[in-house]
Amino acid sequence: MPRALLSLLLPLLIAIAPALAQPLDGAAKAPAAPSQCPDNMDAFADSDEVLTCTCPAEQMGQGSVWGTDTYTADSATCRAAQHAGLLGRRGGTVTVEMQPGQPRYPGTTRNGVQSQNYGSYRASYRFQGTPQQAEEGRSQAAAAQPATLSQCPDNMMAYANSSEIITCTCPAAQVGRGSVWGTDTYAADSATCRAALHAGILGRQGGTVTLEMLPGAARYPGTTRNGVQSQNYGAYGASYRFQGVAGPAPAQADATPAKPAGAPAQCPDNMTAFADSAEVVTCICPAAQLGRGSVWGTDTYTADSATCRAALHAGMVARQGGTVTLEMLPGAARYPGTTRNGVQSQNYGSYGASYRFQGAARQQAAAAPSTSQLCPDNMSSYADSDEAVTCLCPGEATLRGSVWGTDTYTADSATCRAAVHAGMIAQTGGSVSMQMLPGAPRYPGTTRNGVQSQNYGAYNASFRFTGDPRAAKAAAPVQAPVAETLQPTGQVQLYITFRTNSADLDIAAAPVLTQLRDALAADPALRLRLTGHTDATGTAAINIPLSQRRAESVRQWLAANGIAAERLTAEGRGPNEPIADNASESGRSLNRRVQAARL
Repeated sequence: MPRALLSLLLPLLIAIAPALAQPLDGAAKAPAAPSQCPDNMDAFADSDEVLTCTCPAEQMGQGSVWGTDTYTADSATCRAAQHAGLLGRRGGTVTVEMQPGQPRYPGTTRNGVQSQNYGSYRASYRFQGTPQQAEEGRSQAAAAQPATLSQCPDNMMAYANSSEIITCTCPAAQVGRGSVWGTDTYAADSATCRAALHAGILGRQGGTVTLEMLPGAARYPGTTRNGVQSQNYGAYGASYRFQGVAGPAPAQADATPAKPAGAPAQCPDNMTAFADSAEVVTCICPAAQLGRGSVWGTDTYTADSATCRAALHAGMVARQGGTVTLEMLPGAARYPGTTRNGVQSQNYGSYGASYRFQGAARQQAAAAPSTSQLCPDNMSSYADSDEAVTCLCPGEATLRGSVWGTDTYTADSATCRAAVHAGMIAQTGGSVSMQMLPGAPRYPGTTRNGVQSQNYGAYNASFRFTGDPRAAKAAAPVQAPVAETLQPTGQVQLYITFRTNSADLDIAAAPVLTQLRDALAADPALRLRLTGHTDATGTAAINIPLSQRRAESVRQWLAANGIAAERLTAEGRGPNEPIADNASESGRSLNRRVQAARL
């Protein structure tokens, strides 16, 4: 080819070379590899774009996420993809679809990622391939229709100030997580799935629940049930409850305090949620709650006393539980502890709120016990007062506890044993009156009336008995309340009268036998061993068979009065197990007994 022609064609070939390199019309284009996903999707806000991108492994653990399935546009893209279940920790390719903003974004914990609650946000996104979720920006008329979420939010705060109904699924892993406040109606920040377990809507394997958002309540009483302990809480701005749970509506924050309140089906663990109110609450004590918690006071209890255990102490329920009604009271200056109905309550000083059970014997909160009431185990709850107290010491109580001082005793001395030491009653028990005094620099110990008191130095409060001391005289033992003694200790000494040298019951035995029958009737699971005892008068050859026959007489009386005979056994020990000194008539009186002990 001539050089001149080549020089003319060369520029033309160079000009058309790029066009020749393009594929012909209709030929397939080679796909471009997806680029890396943005840190978040805010740059795509206010669009409806669909973006396919790649999440490298190092991005999976970085950034924050708000929402579930539908995420705020500023949520970390790759971490949200892991939360949605589209990717694992090694990363991968996802397709993201931009969506309008939503009024709320509920947070959940899943796939190792915890997303957070958020309110209204201007733009959202979701991953293609995840379950669709109904739009939340619906009309007020549609607000009562259930929204369906793939997983329940960790809590319901994102739905506060709404009346929405939400159906969602609780995975088993979430049922054991988080804190719960309230019973049946829960504070909106309560852990959703754990509250569902507490409410009895699902078991530990999880499941689907439907819940309804409610206004805030004035208080949220905590209970222990279904293996979950919920806590007390005061006023809170939003609540929820599960559909299918029976129970009254929550007390609103502006409820009239003196009006009887609707109560949860189960009694609160304690009544502190109702402190500073005058509400009347009716609720149920399940049997499982009767053995739990501490109690302070007698008849009038501190608001933080275990509700159902206090009901047992007050004699309002038996061991199988039951329904009680209680009323809230102001705080009291002191709460004296006693042992009764198988429950030992403790002394306590001033406390800000109290309650008592309706149907219990009326008593002013700060007043001293009446003569028909048992003496406190000790007088510590009356420390720093000058009160005068009159109460009853049963025979059994005179044998218990330690005493410090003489005539003037430390406030923590055993009340009834000190009364014997002071010569105010015999070992068989009786009514005593005492005066509270300031502390003393020393308390000298002595031995008298069969009781040895101990020396002690300075102590902050004292008591002494009023009236003329008298020598201990032989008297019939004062019977301890049967059920109240049997339940805490598992046994009670029965001072039942028989005809002399006979197993025939005396008519005076009827009140004690009736108490024993009532205790057995109130607790169908209770089985007793009845053991007859005598004093040391006479020979063992006579007393052992006599004690056996007396125990058998008690068993037969109970069987004839409605107690199944197979719940009872009878045996006799004669003089072999004394509980008091046989050298005195009082001691011999205490030794002549039938012991009822739980089998």
